[in-house]
Amino acid sequence: MAALIVATPCAAQDQNEGERASVLADALAKCPAIAADAERLACFDRTSAALLAAREAGNLVFVDREGMRTAKRAVFGFSLPKIKLFGDGRSDRAEPEVREIDSVLASVRQAGNGIYLLALADESQWQTTEARTGFFPKAGKPVKIEAGLLGSYSASIDGKRAIKVKRIR
Repeated sequence: MAALIVATPCAAQDQNEGERASVLADALAKCPAIAADAERLACFDRTSAALLAAREAGNLVFVDREGMRTAKRAVFGFSLPKIKLFGDGRSDRAEPEVREIDSVLASVRQAGNGIYLLALADESQWQTTEARTGFFPKAGKPVKIEAGLLGSYSASIDGKRAIKVKRIR
């Protein structure tokens, strides 16, 4: 089972929590190489106790691959700073970036001037950024939102021509 250890910031710590998580993971990885049984067991005990204490304090969170996929989907469409929360993307084991989502329109509201607010079944909310004649989205229709160039997004509702959108919630 693959897991991601996420460090949460703690202002009282001198050492960056991300670095601390990496140090603990590295220490745990070295334990099996210790030849003497007592020393190896002590290494596992010491390192696992430190990891569990950090988790109990809320400084570390363990997330499996499915949790990473869910989190990536949940933030799809938001402008986020470049952080290594989901890895650096260079590893063969890294989860690929989410480039599109498929959902269903839960509700549609007109915002005026041909602009619509689209609520998806996953509770995300999007707003069209361009007015289009003959565009009348309806709740219950399938929607695909795809990432475009330079942080843009487009939504295709019921397989029809895509319209530019932005995530608002």
